[in-house]
Amino acid sequence: MEAFFKSLYGIAYFAMSIVLVAVTVLLFVTGIRLFIQKRNRGFAVSCLIFACFIVFIIVVMLTTPFSATPPGSPEAMAALLHFG
Repeated sequence: MEAFFKSLYGIAYFAMSIVLVAVTVLLFVTGIRLFIQKRNRGFAVSCLIFACFIVFIIVVMLTTPFSATPPGSPEAMAALLHFG
């Protein structure tokens, strides 16, 4: 049963990553189109900046492994200080 839930979790994690990447690409394309059409330049720039920030979040999400340590433990804090 544990293997089933691990595989289900892996599928959900992969699907969530795909959806996040698709939404980010659509947001980036929308920002580019609005910027080229010279309409709502402020909104276009904010779309582009937000899309770049989300790309950073996606990269961190995909490269940071999950661990069994609780979030407030000294090991987790040391890992955060090492990562940051």
